[in-house]
Amino acid sequence: MDKVRLSPVIFENLIKHLVNIEEEKEKLLEQYFPRPSKERSDLEKLFDNYIRQVEQLIKNAIKSETTNTNLPIVIFGSEVEVENLDTGEISRFRIVSPFDIDVESGDISYLSPMGRSLLLKRTGDEVTVHAPAGVFRYKIKSIKFPSSPIDSKNTPSKT
Repeated sequence: MDKVRLSPVIFENLIKHLVNIEEEKEKLLEQYFPRPSKERSDLEKLFDNYIRQVEQLIKNAIKSETTNTNLPIVIFGSEVEVENLDTGEISRFRIVSPFDIDVESGDISYLSPMGRSLLLKRTGDEVTVHAPAGVFRYKIKSIKFPSSPIDSKNTPSKT
């Protein structure tokens, strides 16, 4: 991963975010997959890969006085602008925990087909989403991370 310039606020929010991920992981696993299963194992792998990628992002970050909120990869809490490659329609989503979805605000769970397809992707990447309503193709136009503090649920504060 290349070096990326982040504002001090975004950098600190990413560190807080990383600290909260383990708690989220355990809560999610215990609530939805209390016993060993393939689904539980797949989710543990998703979280472990996610944690590695966010750690790498933090490691490669350069704190600067920029006010830019762009991120190089899609993470929990990020706001993603995508273009539907079949219709040209632009949509914005916020990737959130399944515990914090506000559909009216454009939230999608990172466990949904769309959320899983976008997670850890980069600006410019094309993704294919296999959803119950069909197969959709998108191009990621931008990825932003809110500069407001992250609450204990790994989402931006709704203040």
